[in-house]
Amino acid sequence: MQKKATVTIIFLTVFLDLLGFGMVLPLMPIYASDARFLASPAEIGWLMAIYSLMQFLFAPLWGRLSDRVGRRPVLIIGLFGSAISYLVYGLAGSLLVLFLSRGMAGFMGANIAAAQAAMADITPPEKRAQGMGIIGAAFSLGFVLGPAMGGLLAGYGAETAPLVAAVITGMNAVAAIFFLAETRDLSHEEGPITKRAHPLSLHPWQQAKAFPGALMVCIFMGLFITLFAAFEVTLPLWSQIVMEWTEDSVVMSETGYLFAYVGIVMAIVQGGVVRRLVPKWGEKRTALTGMFLISMGLMLLANAGGYTALLISLGLAATGAGLVHPGLSSLVSLNTDEDKQGLMMGLFQSMSALGRVIGPVWGGALFTLLQGKIFLISAVGLAVMLGLFIPLSRERIKDVREINETA
Repeated sequence: MQKKATVTIIFLTVFLDLLGFGMVLPLMPIYASDARFLASPAEIGWLMAIYSLMQFLFAPLWGRLSDRVGRRPVLIIGLFGSAISYLVYGLAGSLLVLFLSRGMAGFMGANIAAAQAAMADITPPEKRAQGMGIIGAAFSLGFVLGPAMGGLLAGYGAETAPLVAAVITGMNAVAAIFFLAETRDLSHEEGPITKRAHPLSLHPWQQAKAFPGALMVCIFMGLFITLFAAFEVTLPLWSQIVMEWTEDSVVMSETGYLFAYVGIVMAIVQGGVVRRLVPKWGEKRTALTGMFLISMGLMLLANAGGYTALLISLGLAATGAGLVHPGLSSLVSLNTDEDKQGLMMGLFQSMSALGRVIGPVWGGALFTLLQGKIFLISAVGLAVMLGLFIPLSRERIKDVREINETA
């Protein structure tokens, strides 16, 4: 019963965290370009990228720290840090302060890695993918409802959404103090690597070499997000071309509906389908099936000729994405020792963040030249990943079915 309560609290913590994030992110280009800041398109791009850059650098360090001091304090510190960053963002009077607030948000953004490590602490191997799917569902729902709330609050002033996000995230942090139990067993003796290394050491990759299978999955996750993020950032532009939308208000609202549709499909898959597939297929086959579905969806999207085609192609891609993330995150956890879950989940989040920096850059740069053909590049890239992952993972990466067979 206590584990179920902890799972619920982790779900709510991640959901509320992403709700606040989703309220702020879609409005950032409009907010940063108003008369107070006058940010150029390039500056807006960097403003959105600095969050992921800071996560790439610091998520592994926070993950390692959670192995040393526990998941609970790292989650609480991250939530309070996020709340302060939203407050600074909403009250900013200069572009420099905006950059500082987003950099701080990325630096303190250890919540997902710590939540994944906490979920790994309380779920047995056969339910690990289900636990990661629950976190993924919270992530997706936060991204669905956050932009909708942000859009509603924008009518009361551009700074309203970040200030409300600060309140929600701050309340989330306070609730975590009272209701979130520590999941990490800190009573056992730590291994020699942990003893020698300072918790803020700058060599997490050195320790990660002890887990080559998990490290390989982290690298594959970075490649996957690099391809998938290019699709996310160019979808509004492509849907505008396909549907011949001309008014900005129509483009913004219809794009919001499409992203909400993607988020809902992903949440359903992560929250319900994954737990049924993984016991039968294992995490590797589940993730590979997801990559195949995304590849098919992107090929259809490149040739979409109307709204129905958009919905079908996005439905396939969203279903695939809902399988890939919990599958890969579970593989990282299963191929990592218990006392290094935070470290490897931090690296997993770090590689995701790197993909979210590189993906929009190459996607945006090539879309002007290639338009819908850019989705074919991502589809081919995913097919190559499939071809590489199958032989490389055969001996190095174990999923729950293989672990049970050798037990």
